[in-house]
Amino acid sequence: MSLEQYEFSDFDAKAQNTRPPNWVSNAVFYQIFPERFYNGNPRNDPENVEDWGGEPTRENFFGGDLEGVKQKLDYLEKLGINAIYLNPIFRSPSNHKYDTTDYYEVDPHFGDSSLLKSLVESAHKRGMRIILDGVFNHSGEEFAGFEDLKKKGADSAYCDWYKIDDYPVKREPEPNYRCWSGVPNMPEFDRTNPVVRQFLLEVAQHWIEEAGIDGWRLDTVNYLEPGFVRAVRTAAKEIKSDSYVMGEVMGPASSWFKSATLDGVMNYELYKCLVDFIARNQYGAREFSRRIYFLRRSYPQWANFANYNLLGSHDRPRFMTICGNDLERFKLGYFFLFTFPGAPGIYYGDEIGMEGGEDPDCRRPYPWNKDRYNKNLFEFFQNLINLRSETTALRQGSFREISSTDHVFVYRRQSGANKFLAAINASESQEKIELSLKETLHNEEPELRFGTCSFRVKKGKLLLELPDFGYTLLKLPS
Repeated sequence: MSLEQYEFSDFDAKAQNTRPPNWVSNAVFYQIFPERFYNGNPRNDPENVEDWGGEPTRENFFGGDLEGVKQKLDYLEKLGINAIYLNPIFRSPSNHKYDTTDYYEVDPHFGDSSLLKSLVESAHKRGMRIILDGVFNHSGEEFAGFEDLKKKGADSAYCDWYKIDDYPVKREPEPNYRCWSGVPNMPEFDRTNPVVRQFLLEVAQHWIEEAGIDGWRLDTVNYLEPGFVRAVRTAAKEIKSDSYVMGEVMGPASSWFKSATLDGVMNYELYKCLVDFIARNQYGAREFSRRIYFLRRSYPQWANFANYNLLGSHDRPRFMTICGNDLERFKLGYFFLFTFPGAPGIYYGDEIGMEGGEDPDCRRPYPWNKDRYNKNLFEFFQNLINLRSETTALRQGSFREISSTDHVFVYRRQSGANKFLAAINASESQEKIELSLKETLHNEEPELRFGTCSFRVKKGKLLLELPDFGYTLLKLPS
């Protein structure tokens, strides 16, 4: 079933704004870690800023900011991007900003609320959407409420905002309060407190109303209560009906799509399949097929089209590095990402072949010196994005497996009478495959739209020859 055929019938018909926004299935996202993307205004740099291009640590700063993002919108437009996901931008002492000090203030090293609004407006003029990272599971320990709690203990007006074992509040030898993964500087909110819930929901609405953002990526969703997540989604859509609210889910996400809890998730299950099959060669195409089928069928159809599909993020080693710097493996992974249902996401710098290991190495500053990046790879991404943008079947069409062998996986995308055949070869050698299709191939041959294969039609059968780590997209006769 395709997106255009789907009627979202498994949603609660009485719920308001339960359909994921239409724009998501047409989106190509670009994730930006603001501190490492581009320094557009050196005047707002931290005092201890390092020279751009140095080695990233979990503590150092390089000066990237929102002005830098704004100045590079032309670059993103040239690439073909139409949606941006920004890691946290609110006041925080860290370079990653997941330890929020003030939810109503853009970090001064990034800019201010006026600049954020200007950035969103400039993006909208280019047809781009912007979503922000919502860190609603925990605050930073410099958040005013937690600071007050540390000073006043049980007499603090914020004692019900957090879960405290006893007083005084202390970090050592272990925190005597709930915190994210035991990290002392990230104390967890007690969202059973209606005051806390209301505070966070108002934050979610404020930045949609104030700056015009297009939604939220919710951090550490597995730590949040489903009812609260649903409330965030509802609150966002009350302000902007086509807001997109997706969550960071590291494992299976089936439960989050029930009762209109989320529009989509970061599809880490798909990420694992592609890493294991293409980058690490841990299993063959038949096992890949089985896992992809299980993943697709575990989610309602609308969710498959609304998920954020990724091959890199600030929490994972660079896909290029996982591929052992094998450019052909790397391209094969992204080809599949762009021809699979859902919104593909590019982690900043993947389009030029950036490398990086585990956090913090995956958060290197973007090398804006053009002599240091792969121009041919940039063109590959441009062409891939253009292909997806001009092909409705890749954005909204049905998905069906055609064949899988030891190394080759063949599948179809179809929208109405427009039918496309895609094939990937995750092998170090050339692979040949013969397909019998229902289409009449005697009078009209398929048309090569993208890729590296050769093919011929013989007695109504399609013969494909895929080079090592080859990929292809063919338009089939109607």
